[in-house]
Amino acid sequence: MIIDTHAHLYYPELSENINEIIDNALQSGIKKIIVPAIDIETTEKILKLTAIHDIIYAVIGFHPCDITKLSEKDFQTLENYLNEDKVVGIGETGLDYYWDKTYKDKQIDFFKRHLELSEKYDLPVVIHTRDSIKDAISIIADSSNKCSGQFHCFSGDEKDLEDVLNFNSYFVSFCGNITYKNFVSLSVVKNTPLEKLLAETDSPFLTPIPHRGKKNQPAFVVNTIKKIAEIKNIDLKILEDNLEANTRILFKKAF
Repeated sequence: MIIDTHAHLYYPELSENINEIIDNALQSGIKKIIVPAIDIETTEKILKLTAIHDIIYAVIGFHPCDITKLSEKDFQTLENYLNEDKVVGIGETGLDYYWDKTYKDKQIDFFKRHLELSEKYDLPVVIHTRDSIKDAISIIADSSNKCSGQFHCFSGDEKDLEDVLNFNSYFVSFCGNITYKNFVSLSVVKNTPLEKLLAETDSPFLTPIPHRGKKNQPAFVVNTIKKIAEIKNIDLKILEDNLEANTRILFKKAF
């Protein structure tokens, strides 16, 4: 079973063709798609998708780039949705210092609050770390929470990978950019243990070769998985079996 653990299906270029997108995924062997939210509006869109399509599951939360427009009421609304049957995680949360460092303190505060919700509801947290992975690791290390989670679209170095693996209950995933000629962190992919890997597309972004130039979609996760198998020099079926087992452990509510 292949699972795309991170696909933003609410973007118009995907949502307006959702039946075709899902058919393509099924034909490629994808059995489940986990869709992360970035705010309340996308949370509600995703929950509607989960009610219509068996293959879709939700991760709900607030993206660090969207926190400037959030209020306490939004957090209360979010928490009201966390007991929905097909909500299997919390996020996409984390830190983003690439676009705007102005609200760094608020990003950190919101990230910590997501970690608290993760522990309270026994749901994994999905973490965004653009230009910020060391701070995210430090926050988790300093936290007393017993969370589990996914470092999505992992962009850290060898030391960052070591630190994440030391948490024991966290997994890492890679996107289609590992198939690009200018990708420079092949050793990080190679050194990520099989038992800590997840598969994702980050659709509609980071489309893998040979589909680069098109909008990414869950069906294309197979290309990223094949590249991981090539980098690690392992049998594709062994990799797929490990990816499924890891997803079952982390996103247990989806199974």
